[in-house]
Amino acid sequence: MKRQTFLKSFLGALGAVDIIWTEIQNDKIYGTVIYDLSDVDERQDFVWHMTEDNVPTENVKKLIDFLSTNSLIDIDKIMTPINQLDIDFIDNSELNNVWDKLFEIEVRMIDDGEETDSYFIHD
Repeated sequence: MKRQTFLKSFLGALGAVDIIWTEIQNDKIYGTVIYDLSDVDERQDFVWHMTEDNVPTENVKKLIDFLSTNSLIDIDKIMTPINQLDIDFIDNSELNNVWDKLFEIEVRMIDDGEETDSYFIHD
């Protein structure tokens, strides 16, 4: 369940309004992102190569939720320089590592059964 919870935040920050979970394996999770509930064509299949034990920390999820709630992401780019953001809910000694972990996340898109592009967030 950690992977699903994390992906709801991560993909939600990138425009997902819902996710359909299609397959869960020990080392990866498959699903379909829904962008518009009224348009069946506004969907994207994905796979995240991640185990439950290696899901990024709760602080990474909190950072994603902060960016999303404050509308600081446009498509996949953080719109404000990260050194100008007031992140007071994560200890300063951990913050650089949390940013690094966020920027390492890559969820692969699937088109016609092949992994093609990726979901990610960058500054």
